[in-house]
Amino acid sequence: MELIKIYQGKVVSARELHSFFESKERFSKWFDRMLSYGFEKGRDYTPYQKVHPQNKQTVTDYHLALHCAKEISMLQRSDLGKQARQYFIKCEEALQAFKQNKRLEYWEKLESVKGELKKYILDKGHSHDNYLQIDYKGRRVLFNGEPLPDEVLPNILLTARSFAIEMSNEFLKQSKTESLDDISEIHTNNHEDVRNLMQENTGKLPEEYEEEEPIKKGIEEEGDD
Repeated sequence: MELIKIYQGKVVSARELHSFFESKERFSKWFDRMLSYGFEKGRDYTPYQKVHPQNKQTVTDYHLALHCAKEISMLQRSDLGKQARQYFIKCEEALQAFKQNKRLEYWEKLESVKGELKKYILDKGHSHDNYLQIDYKGRRVLFNGEPLPDEVLPNILLTARSFAIEMSNEFLKQSKTESLDDISEIHTNNHEDVRNLMQENTGKLPEEYEEEEPIKKGIEEEGDD
């Protein structure tokens, strides 16, 4: 049940929240009072213009981040405020679970393409250690130094790794390359290409992203229930 409308899965209208609280205080005065608690423009809230549904006049409203809407609810000191706070807590939990599920999906994709690369290397008569060394070299190139473990990568880096390995797998299938040195060069070149692509399209390099909770830990916890 949607108690308070959440737009784009992450923001709430300040005017609609004010209306839910059934506050008799004028919206502009109420919101200015809320801002006095230290909320930051651009991080906690973002102003925008909309047409008022009753008088059809253009008014200023504010997109509130979920954490901001939750904190404002706590400040109301009313039953409706408590109700809204519990609602936003549940919404944040649901959003976090969704993100974790998507990350697990990206992780499983990465594990699948890594498995294909390992199988190719083993089928050519090389060892598991050879596979680990080749993939480690690719990871080092992607991060331009010591890489983060795959299990702590955020979604964008899980995707980047998968893309680089898929390119390696596709090239190896077509070329049927057997030399370890050649396989390693192909793999490192693809990771370098993905690194350059990320910098060009996002303005960030892989090593600038922060690690996240290990995905394996999440899998183990789900399995223990």
